[in-house]
Amino acid sequence: MKKTLIIVTIFLTGITLRAQQSPISENYFMDKYSLAPSYAGNYNPKYLITGYRSDWTGIDGGPKTFKLSYSDLFPFMKNAGYGGKIIYDKAGIFNQLYILGSYSYNLKVSADHHIMFGLSAGLYKNRLDLLDYYNDPKYTLDPSLISQDINSKLKFLSDVSAVWSWQRIEAGIMFSNITFGDASYKEVKLKYNPLSNFQVHATYQYNINDDWEVIPLVLFRGGKDIEGQLEVASQVVWQKKLNGSLVFRDPGILGFGLGANIGKGLKIGYNFNYATNVAMGVLNNHEISIGINLFEYISKKSIPKE
Repeated sequence: MKKTLIIVTIFLTGITLRAQQSPISENYFMDKYSLAPSYAGNYNPKYLITGYRSDWTGIDGGPKTFKLSYSDLFPFMKNAGYGGKIIYDKAGIFNQLYILGSYSYNLKVSADHHIMFGLSAGLYKNRLDLLDYYNDPKYTLDPSLISQDINSKLKFLSDVSAVWSWQRIEAGIMFSNITFGDASYKEVKLKYNPLSNFQVHATYQYNINDDWEVIPLVLFRGGKDIEGQLEVASQVVWQKKLNGSLVFRDPGILGFGLGANIGKGLKIGYNFNYATNVAMGVLNNHEISIGINLFEYISKKSIPKE
């Protein structure tokens, strides 16, 4: 009876799990590596970027996402870069963990045209916290259910992308969560397959004058069993120190962002958005990001005086 209830629970909640996208972020202006592995080492190299995102802040158990990423260029390989990222996402009883390493190569087609190729590979794992779901005084179910969470086995994942660059224009496509075959859970005989996603984007950097620049961006997400989603954003930058952004994401989500480049390799950013078709304060999303160039903080050896 116990195993039957667990299997039924996973089967029913699995519909929601299969309908989930990869965690969403609006930190792409600071961290282009989050858009595609092609940007690894080609944008903000040597920066360690951390992020925390809280979705649906007016609802108990809303999604929470933690991110950590780093990328740089290989010192011994021309036009080649590398990167790594860790993403942990929790939504109610659902937990997802991504650990990926990336390789990129910047191919110079002509004087102004470049194609950046990117490949990521790593591991994916999810967990269903039935303990959190059943640990409620209102439930009077079998006590043995309370002590059993469901853990998946490690699953291989890969992303592949290509970004075309011409002067200040960039356009790219990425296929993510590419897997081979089904994976399974440890505790029960149930198979699953992480969602396959695709994403296309285009951006342009327009310099108004020496102090001001505008960077519009268009992004479209979709995938297996996922309804397509359009996102339009634009960032205004002043003297490469302060920036502000506006975003619209279908269906009916509006937001803004603020950021600053602080001296000695420190960047900070904040993004907020909300759904226009619900009451204010119910589905608000907050995202905080910090980027640190660790090499700027490594003290140089003092030169002895003559």
